[in-house]
Formats: sequence, structure tokens, C-alpha cells
Amino acid sequence: MRLLAALFLIALLAVSALPEIAAAPKGPALTRAVLDNGLTVIVAENHAAEIVTLNAWAKVGSRDETDELNGAAHFVEHMLFKGTRRRKPGQIDREVEGIGGILNASTSFDYTQYYIVAASRFFDRILDIQADALMNSTFDPEEMERERRVVLEEIGRRDDVPTTLATKVLYTTAYRVHPYRRPVGGTREVLQSITRDQLFAFYRGHYGPQNVIVIVAGDVNPQEVIARVRRAYGAWRRPTIARPPASPEPAFGEVRRSDLEQDVRVAYLQMGWIGPSARDREVYAMDVLLFALGRGRSSRFTQRLRERQRLVQDVSASFPTGLDPLLFQVSAVVEPQDVARAEAAILAEITDIRDNGIGPEELERAKTLLLAGDAIGAHTSRGLAELLGASATIADLNFAVTYEDQINRVTREDVQQAARRYLDPQRYAVTVVRPRSR
Repeated sequence: MRLLAALFLIALLAVSALPEIAAAPKGPALTRAVLDNGLTVIVAENHAAEIVTLNAWAKVGSRDETDELNGAAHFVEHMLFKGTRRRKPGQIDREVEGIGGILNASTSFDYTQYYIVAASRFFDRILDIQADALMNSTFDPEEMERERRVVLEEIGRRDDVPTTLATKVLYTTAYRVHPYRRPVGGTREVLQSITRDQLFAFYRGHYGPQNVIVIVAGDVNPQEVIARVRRAYGAWRRPTIARPPASPEPAFGEVRRSDLEQDVRVAYLQMGWIGPSARDREVYAMDVLLFALGRGRSSRFTQRLRERQRLVQDVSASFPTGLDPLLFQVSAVVEPQDVARAEAAILAEITDIRDNGIGPEELERAKTLLLAGDAIGAHTSRGLAELLGASATIADLNFAVTYEDQINRVTREDVQQAARRYLDPQRYAVTVVRPRSR
């Protein structure tokens, strides 16, 4: 569940990427402060380039919705840069573009994040923009109708991509109770009917200083940043926002299957096991197992299923970090007639690790690839801000700081034990998107 890599996985699930928690790089010094109103500020000082990333993380995602409001978190994300009490619709985009900056946002199961990247000399300006958007958005009715069309179009585009559709259905197949069963992007039924009052009430009920973490990474002075963030956000007041625990997903004792037909020429196979959460010790061993099985050209799935057996066109694994347990997912692209054989071959590799573990060289190679990828991802101010923000939002800041040491402590026995506990070949979810029957 490496953090940065998964910031790109849940684009498959909806609108964002879901992080797999990674190691914070050794270089940047980290400063953390909590303002009087409860807002958390984390600063990573790095003067390698005159760039700064301002990244706000709200502790709200599809996990915090009801079935009747599924998609509200994503819809709110779309509305927060569409006009405030001080800025007209379109003005925020023009201001950021005018200083050569980059503005974007994403929603996932557990959070919504908003970032602006710009030259560090414009920090005060982008801080004012961000604070204004988070605190003072007006949800203009005309803008809301425009964005309603946008989010509905996004659902259609995602469902037209077979891997994205398969992942969405895999989650609804694996989860029957936990809110992770709901698509992050929402449903057409809800998004077509949700009112401005409902959406604004959702925003007011989930956005407040105690529920937001502001990350600043790059060419800045930490103490100056904290003082400026205090000026920008210090007057923000909202009632305490409680985030109740989600209903846990009961263990299931069978294979759960979903088959779909689409206009495709090959089949898309996805298999998922509910893994540990960010709070569970096994997450480190599962990350190593992830790389041993399905990340990179040297992984078991690639070497054995694709290179040797020529059974799949492509195969990989992913394990995003969640506030609650998310799926350890295996994805393969195969010829339609080979779906059953590919599923059996994937289970055979998992069974082999459950029975025999992984070798010493395999363990070290997996650790090396895992940590090297994280270091590269965190090299930019944006990557570092995402790493720190996801860690602080889903687990805690210490998770990222100690991650490398925890990975280095993982043993072969830890990996085998994690495989035995979480990857049961008799209990998993599977979704296949096949060509339409003729």
C-alpha cells in the first residue's frame, strides 16, 4: 500500500488516485503545527527549486456518504473552485493560470485533496486562493448545473474503459456492507437528483478546520509559512466534525463473481482480497508481497504468467492504503478463452507463496524496487506533498517518516504469514469484462 503509487490507482475507481503509503525522503525537514481552531499544518522545506506545492487534504470521501448522497464528495470537489464570496466563477482558474501555476483536485474513498503548484514567490497569492475556496465557496446554482453535466459525463467515460469498469464492479462485488462498496464518483441516479441545498449541507458538514490538513512543500521558510497559514485560515470556525467508524465488512467464505460484457476484443480479469488497513502491522509485509507478486518485470506474475507461459497479455497487482481495509487487487488482460486458466495460474502463484514463502533474493529485490519507486515519486514538491498529506490523513505523519525502516525490517516469514492471512484462494472477489456474445 505504498502511498505515491496508489495516488494513481483510484483514478480507476473514480476521480482520483488512492495512495499507497510510502517512505518520506531523508532530506526535507518536516515541521508540524496545529492552529487554535484545530487546522493542522505540515511544512516540508526544500530549496532545490524555487517551487512550492500547497496541498489541502479534507477528511471526507465516498466513505463518508450515504447511499442517497453517493457522489457528493466528488461533486463538492468540483464546486470548490467555481466561485466564492470574493471571487466570481472562473476567476480562480484565471488567477492561477496568470502566475503560471497548476491547479487540480481529486477525491477518493477516504479524502479529498486540492493542490496548487507555483513559483514560491507567489505563495501568499495561492494560499489566499486556496483558503478562500475551502472556506467561502458559494455553490452558485448555474455553476452547479454545469458541473453536474461534467460529473455525469465522467461516469460515462470511466464506464467505457474496461479496466475502470472492472475495478468499480470488483469493489461492489467484494464489499456488501462497508461504504467502500460505493463508487467514488457516485451514481447517475444521485448526481442527477441531488439539490444545491443537499450538496451545500454536505460541504458545510464535512469541511472545517479540524477536518483539514494543509501541506506546504518546497522553497519556503516553515515558521513564516505557519504564520501565513494562521492568518489565512485562523478565523475559520465550524462545529466539531465527527467521523464515525464505518461498518466493518464481515468476512466472506466464498468466491464472489461478477461478469460483464462490453465492446472489447480481449477479457479483463480482476481479482481482489480484502487486506489490512493503514493501522495494521501487516501492511508492510503486504507491500513487499505486492512487489514480489505483481509489480515490475521481475515479479512472479510477469515472469511466469506473461513471459514463460504466455498466458496473459498484461498482469499486475495493486494494494492501495485505506483508512479501513481496501483490496489487494490482481489485474490481467487475457484472451477470452484463457480467463479460467489465468485465474487458476494467479491462484497457483499465491498458493505457492502461502505454502513455501519467497526466496532471499526475491525479498531484497521487492524491497529495493518498492523503496526506489517511492523515492523517485517524492522527489518533486507535489509528490512529497501528496505523500505527506495522504499519510497524515489516512494514518499519521509518522507512518511516512518510519516507512522505509519498517519495510527494511520485513522478513520472508512476515511475507508468508501475510499471504496466509489475507490471500485465501477460497475466499476472494473476481470480476471479468468479456467481449459481447454473438
